Amino acid sequence: MGNILGILSTGVSGLFASQAQIDVAGNNITNVDTPGYSRQRVSLVTSNSQTTSYGVFGRGVSVENVVQVYDSVLASTIRNETSDLAYYTTLQDTLTNIEIYFNELEDGSGLGEAMAEYFDAWSDLANTATDESDEALIKKQTVVEKASVLAEKIRASYSALEGMQEQSNKNIKDYVSEINSISQNISYLNGQIALIEATGSMANDLRDQRELLLNDLSELTNISVVERSSGQVAVYVNGNALVDEGNYFTLTAAQTSGSDTDVSIYWGSKTTGEESVNITSAFNSGKIGGELEVRDNLSQNYMDQLDDLAASLITSTNKLHALGQGSDRLTQITSSSGVKNPSYPLGETAGALPSAVNEGVLRIAVYDTEGNLVQNLDIEIDPSKDSLNSVISKISYADGNPNGGLIQASLSQSNTLKITSESGYTFSFAEDTSGFLVASGTYGFFSGQDASNIDVSTLIKENIGYLATSQSGAVGDNTNAAAIADLKNTDLLDHNVTLDEFYSLFIGTIATDKSTADTYATTKENLVDEYSLKLESIKGVSLDEEMADIIRFQRAYEASARFINVVDEMIDKIVNGLGTGGR
Repeated sequence: MGNILGILSTGVSGLFASQAQIDVAGNNITNVDTPGYSRQRVSLVTSNSQTTSYGVFGRGVSVENVVQVYDSVLASTIRNETSDLAYYTTLQDTLTNIEIYFNELEDGSGLGEAMAEYFDAWSDLANTATDESDEALIKKQTVVEKASVLAEKIRASYSALEGMQEQSNKNIKDYVSEINSISQNISYLNGQIALIEATGSMANDLRDQRELLLNDLSELTNISVVERSSGQVAVYVNGNALVDEGNYFTLTAAQTSGSDTDVSIYWGSKTTGEESVNITSAFNSGKIGGELEVRDNLSQNYMDQLDDLAASLITSTNKLHALGQGSDRLTQITSSSGVKNPSYPLGETAGALPSAVNEGVLRIAVYDTEGNLVQNLDIEIDPSKDSLNSVISKISYADGNPNGGLIQASLSQSNTLKITSESGYTFSFAEDTSGFLVASGTYGFFSGQDASNIDVSTLIKENIGYLATSQSGAVGDNTNAAAIADLKNTDLLDHNVTLDEFYSLFIGTIATDKSTADTYATTKENLVDEYSLKLESIKGVSLDEEMADIIRFQRAYEASARFINVVDEMIDKIVNGLGTGGR
């Protein structure tokens, strides 16, 4: 059997174990509201047994360590879901802002309403005699005003989307700075945890701090975490290390090559001096992933669709307008678009206009002061051979007199085309199978090429008499105005839909994207809440449970103390109650 002092040590071990458990339970209670705190428990193991001639006797309990109650697998799942939630929340917030710019429910605010009013103004003008009456002038002015409003709303919507891209770039820079700061703190905590746990103890409080940082990091981007045997962690973004034990790797948000505004994310090591590598594609979730999706796909897709809408509106309207006539015929006009180099063929990049020019004929009709047709001048254009300079020469030579005559053409500012008629003559454009007028922006109703710069032509704004409402120029001819009004119902785009239908599809796309983002965000939020509650039930502090445990530990402490008292009485009996003979 065991010796009596061994029995005493058994009781003392129980006393120490209960004391440690009460200590840890008290710490749990005081940290019940501490963010990120994981409840702790005392890990107990049976002490080494004592072998005697009578058998093996147990020698109490030992406090092995103070450990966290935690589920690392569930925590990793929560981080992944949190990253996805941040991604969809970013899309959701952006789409909410985008809907504001395309609000078709509030009167007077929608782009669709502005488009409808624009075509209605043309239709109203088409039903009015194209003369100089007050009614006609008012309706012409209304067309210009409604067109200006429409153009301004298209530009404003496009600018708003550009602004969202710029904000995404700013947010990406801010988030990269946050990641660098968090990574540095994690690497520091890694070192502290390794020092403590090298002694055999558990750095529970530091682990909780590190876990909070990992959770913050998961909101910013998608991460994977690997714990080393030393207790330190390595953190990766799609295989690219942010932290590896005591090292952290610096990210840089810098301007993307070939872009004036967009930023890319580059990886490099602050401690080892590794060369920076573009790892932008690695960020596919979290707030950064959401901002990249907003910038590169969501906003850009809407901007591209607005460009399609504006370009189709500009091209289709200008194609009709350029071949029409207003109450005032032209004596001089300058194209709104030019070329880089007027000596290069129109079919080559350096000599190209904003839109393609085909092989065809441009016909200029020249009139005298009485409005009688004097001559039709046909200019053949071949984009593979003709440059802007050669087109200018052909126009000037068209009447057989290159040094004067009925019409003269010249190169104007920004390599644009200028056409001027001889004094006493006016001109209009009767035919253009080459598309040169539309490509160069000559006598178009709209200026610009896309949603970023669409506007009403300065020529029309300054003199509504140039508004080409007729095709023949005859009094009462309003066929051109009617044709432009009818563009509303004409299939114009590659999608074989009208402008109205295309815009409706565009608005529908935004609504669908918003609904999808809402659905995913709600789903992810529910998952995060559910998993967080489950993890909290594992790691969180329950006051009722801790108080019950304290009572249990107290009773164990009292029992151990009573046990020691018994052993003490046994020792006292041996020392003082035995062997009294001979005294």
